[in-house]
Amino acid sequence: MKLMKRIWFRIGNHYRKKRDFEQALKYMRKGESAITSFNDKLHYAELLHNSGHSEEAIAYLGRVIDTSGSHRAYERRAHILRELNREREAIEDLDEAIRLNADNYMNWYTRGIAHKDLNQYEEAIRDLKESIKREDRSTVISTYYELGMTFYESGNPAEAAHYFRLSIQEPERAIPMYYYMLSVSLDLMDQVQEAVGVLQEGIQLADRYEAEADGGYALFAGSTNYSYGAFQTFQRQVREAYSFRKSMADLYVQLGDMGQAEHYLSEAIERYPDSNELYLKRAEIFNRSGNKNAAKADLEWAIEAAPDDYRAYFDMARMYREEGLEDQAYELISKLYARQPDSPLACYWMADCYYRLGRQEEALAINDKLLKLENDDAPNYVQRADIYMEMNDLPSAEQALKEAAALQDGTEIRNKLSYVLYLQGRNEEALLELQEAVKQEESFSEHPTYLAASGHIYKEMGMWDLAIDAYSQAIQAQPSNPRFYEFRAVCFVETGQLERGLADCAQGLSLSPGQGSLYSLRSGIYYSMADYARAKEDTLQVLELSPGHPGAYFRLGQIYYKDQDEDAALAAFDEVLRLVPEHADSYLYKAHIYYGQFEHEDAIQAIVNWSLHLQKEMPPADKIQAIEGLMGFEESLLNKAVERLTGMYGHQLYLS
Repeated sequence: MKLMKRIWFRIGNHYRKKRDFEQALKYMRKGESAITSFNDKLHYAELLHNSGHSEEAIAYLGRVIDTSGSHRAYERRAHILRELNREREAIEDLDEAIRLNADNYMNWYTRGIAHKDLNQYEEAIRDLKESIKREDRSTVISTYYELGMTFYESGNPAEAAHYFRLSIQEPERAIPMYYYMLSVSLDLMDQVQEAVGVLQEGIQLADRYEAEADGGYALFAGSTNYSYGAFQTFQRQVREAYSFRKSMADLYVQLGDMGQAEHYLSEAIERYPDSNELYLKRAEIFNRSGNKNAAKADLEWAIEAAPDDYRAYFDMARMYREEGLEDQAYELISKLYARQPDSPLACYWMADCYYRLGRQEEALAINDKLLKLENDDAPNYVQRADIYMEMNDLPSAEQALKEAAALQDGTEIRNKLSYVLYLQGRNEEALLELQEAVKQEESFSEHPTYLAASGHIYKEMGMWDLAIDAYSQAIQAQPSNPRFYEFRAVCFVETGQLERGLADCAQGLSLSPGQGSLYSLRSGIYYSMADYARAKEDTLQVLELSPGHPGAYFRLGQIYYKDQDEDAALAAFDEVLRLVPEHADSYLYKAHIYYGQFEHEDAIQAIVNWSLHLQKEMPPADKIQAIEGLMGFEESLLNKAVERLTGMYGHQLYLS
């Protein structure tokens, strides 16, 4: 009977060496009582573990420990415990193994790995270095790698790279992941070009593995002392990294070589044709390199392959928006929303589409739903504030931003809240909110956005010197922004510093020759300086950039009036009134022109029209007083205008 059990064991051991674990376990169980060699007992425990009977393996090793007290049995049991994520129990076994035999490197090595798994990096580094002291070249390579991984996971890529370099110093003993992790560490150190070279070697070795019938196990076993389970883990990592092609593409993107990035992603797609990740990444590369159609084709593939993966929808919508195709973005997001009506992300994007299309009531309705689904996310309230701002409901926008700040206080939210308060004329509060923004992020005090916002508030408060200083700092921080010169020029005009205002307009226009508001501002300065020729030149430039601009036509009318070109002035004011029929000042200018031409009837009607549009809410009696106070007209003509206005209002005059 004992002979038969030994035969069963030998048959089982034969299958174990061939890695046919199912058959090996079948025969070894029959011959278990014939296992007498200590090494065979360890092999049997490992077979149990690899066959999914880990608890049985642990119990079996417990009996081996009871009879042998061997440090190797403790180490093997710890190895299994660690793979079961029971690291603390593993460390207890390894403490005992080291107490029994501190000279065996494997005890230190395994404990170091267990500490690493628990994120106890100092202890892991200590133990792995102790292991290296006790190893020879036949085993130390893998320990260099694990020590590199420990430094990498602890956030020290420089030390990680040092040990990863040691792991590939003998190429015949390296495995693909050694090169990959060295490349990753070099990338973190901004040594991208070297990372490309290292990863290329990793790709070549991974391809050699892939070409082998056994998936490269023979190459792996000949290079390392890792277990078959470790081989399976490493191969899974290679697959998860798409045979390193996606990482290589990322490196080439950093180098600005989109062609090579696309090449490696296409190779990855050939190997992993069902991977959404790769199509999404290649679409990004195509988009960045200007190949919009290819990018959209990849995104369409991704949407069809995984219609509930929102990323492709969002990337495609962004592309549509870059092209100004907001309607197409809306249609696309509508499809996602139809599939996932209760997804907060889908709701957020759907509301954003309505917002961008100017459909604010619908945007607000979706945002209401979003807040019911997810009321603890600050961006949802910021979106609500944006919608209310478009609806000109500033108090509601203010409330939404305060709710956002209560959830996730931050510079951006405080800055936007400051702007909403500024729009409501609450300048002191707006200034305080800007200071709160700085408290959230001290460096914001030097940001152009903060400096310009401060300038706006000071300007509204009539604190011109402070406004000029704030805009000057904004210009210093971002001298290429033409708007900042325009803002400061307005302050110079308000303080009578017209030459400095002209200089800022000129500087702004040198940066942005097509900025009509700068021409408009400069024409006003020239007009104030009685330089009507230059004022006219700039005004005509405004009209060329913005045809039908009523303000430019009004300025043109003023200039023609000063130049005594009355017909041209009348034509300009008529154009203003065609565009803005209630523009009171245009009627008044026309009244003066008609009066000078002795067209008294037209002058009277123009004065009446002026008074009617002067202020919508002004009582009739006040309008009469305004007419009576006009300068430059005969009293009799003004009286006739009053009579005509009185006739229009009738009994309302007695009620006012």
